[in-house]
Amino acid sequence: MAKADVIYINGYIYTADKHDSICEAIAIENGYIIATGTTQEINNSHYVDNHTTIYDLQGKTMMPGIIDSHLHTFWGGMQLSSCNLNYQSLTIDDTLAIIQQSLDQDSLNHNDNWLQVRGWLRQEVLPIGTDITRFDLDKLNTKRPVILFSNDCHTLVANSIALEKFGLDRNTPEPTDGKIGRTDDGELNGILEDAPAMRAFDSISKLTDEQAVNIAKLSQAELNKQGVTSVMDARITETQADAFLRLQQQDTLSIRLFGARELPPDDVSSIADIPNVIEKVKQFASRYDDKNWQPKPGIKISHTKLFVDGVMQAPLMTARLLQPYQLTDEKDRYGDLYYSIEMLDALILESAKAGFHPHMHTVGEGAIKVVLDAIEKMRKALPDADIRPSTAHNELSASHQFARYKQLNACVVFSFQWAGCSTAMIEQYRTLFGLERYNGLEAHGQYIDAGVTCAFGSDWPIDPLNEWYDFQIAMTRQIDTEHPRLDNDRNLTAIEVLRSATINAAYVLKQDEYIGSIEKGKFADLIILDRNPFTIPAADMQNVQVLTTIVGGKTVYQKN
Repeated sequence: MAKADVIYINGYIYTADKHDSICEAIAIENGYIIATGTTQEINNSHYVDNHTTIYDLQGKTMMPGIIDSHLHTFWGGMQLSSCNLNYQSLTIDDTLAIIQQSLDQDSLNHNDNWLQVRGWLRQEVLPIGTDITRFDLDKLNTKRPVILFSNDCHTLVANSIALEKFGLDRNTPEPTDGKIGRTDDGELNGILEDAPAMRAFDSISKLTDEQAVNIAKLSQAELNKQGVTSVMDARITETQADAFLRLQQQDTLSIRLFGARELPPDDVSSIADIPNVIEKVKQFASRYDDKNWQPKPGIKISHTKLFVDGVMQAPLMTARLLQPYQLTDEKDRYGDLYYSIEMLDALILESAKAGFHPHMHTVGEGAIKVVLDAIEKMRKALPDADIRPSTAHNELSASHQFARYKQLNACVVFSFQWAGCSTAMIEQYRTLFGLERYNGLEAHGQYIDAGVTCAFGSDWPIDPLNEWYDFQIAMTRQIDTEHPRLDNDRNLTAIEVLRSATINAAYVLKQDEYIGSIEKGKFADLIILDRNPFTIPAADMQNVQVLTTIVGGKTVYQKN
């Protein structure tokens, strides 16, 4: 019998297997879990010899590593290293003061270097309802191009220098997949919304290889600190993938990186363009996919990504609804769909035919409907294909949609923290949607009760990276006791929450054969915690500290 390189004994080990079993000890060899059981069953000559390291957990909790199945890994790292407004509610003057201070302190940057301002909450600019424009940014004492990129990545504000570098002016035509803001006389006001914001951001001059690698290092270190061992980057680019590939080549990659390649509407002006677009995704995947999938962390481009609609919060309100937003001054505003039905159907089908799992941004129930319709057509065309389509966010769902997800074997990836709302946000939701639709907000429990596979994705840096706080919100549906509870759905249990971030997320990524639970034959992706999340009060979940993070049997984070 093979001897273990390391064993862990005397623990409370949550396995996340199909029975949610608890064991005391595990044995690991060459990055694989080779046995689980009691301490007596593992700590003996069957698994232990003179070369085996023995760790006594002393009753501490061990569980599978967190799998964050929807986030923007590299963008999160960029935010850690840029001018950051830290998600604060600020006036325009306060915002400009912070940016000016950053400009003044950044003596190494020349006039042609971009200043990217992150962690900006557009909807929280004070007083509420105020917008920052290029005319505000032009007051800054700088000759540098300056942009604000919103926390949800759906709004970008540029100063006049930046707009010029983007090649945008009053003659720029209106896009079909978002908005370019203008004054009453047609001049650009510097505000770009939805896809134009993302395209503009992507066009900013490339980082050096060294800068990109350093950002990737920052990102994975922050993730490992919170117990994350695998991620699915929901909009991966060449620069980002290159940076993580270099870490892999340097043998310093400490997360399993899965990526979704976006299929933007602008790249597919007709159905005839789709084969070429899918072929480019295949070529992209072939550059980065790890051909030898093993316990050592690797990279896999596993998904395609489609932004089907926008966001539902004011002032954008671009999430697609089945019925109009309840607005006093606009009676027929349904939000946006960024693809025609014909195009959406074809992109999902052709992605699946190529072996990619379609992953769709759907915030409103109107977007959910057209995606479920497309998935149904894909299932009929490919009845035997093991394709695992998923939708991200599902902030507003209709009651009849839960059963359709189960029927179609479609998955949902939730950002649980969005069920923690201020009083003002809850009132805005009630006003925008009415009481009946309000009951479909952040319907985590209703999806789970319908038997739908639900996974977790933090969507970092849309919000601060705080996985255990996000889990707490799923279990309480309120920010804290001083804030109201979003009371249209039940609280989740600790097991439901942690399965969503382990084995369910592995299923969405089609990796449940390798990761997501502590079972014989799987990769040893593990975390050790300072307290037991199954016995503490729900309100204490945010205080869980990760003591150790292990990826493929190798310790990648140890709390000091």
